[in-house]
Amino acid sequence: MLIPVALYFAWRPDFIEAYNPHWRVDCFVNHHPLAPSKPITLGQALIVALRREGLCDDPIWLSSHRSDDETGEAFGNVFKDEAFEDE
Repeated sequence: MLIPVALYFAWRPDFIEAYNPHWRVDCFVNHHPLAPSKPITLGQALIVALRREGLCDDPIWLSSHRSDDETGEAFGNVFKDEAFEDE
């Protein structure tokens, strides 16, 4: 079962006027019973994992947001038809 609790984006900004070169991690946490009351905690856990795996190093800016998907729309064939696939 897929439970969309959060989306993360980790990247290195190209334009960094008045900042040192750094990683930026944006954490968008949905309003959901499985989501923590403080969204920043999911981002902090992600930072620990990114450092541990050697995928990011300091300096890192973590930004946490509360958000929900309002609506969505597929343009073209987005979803696989799982009923006819042999995997």
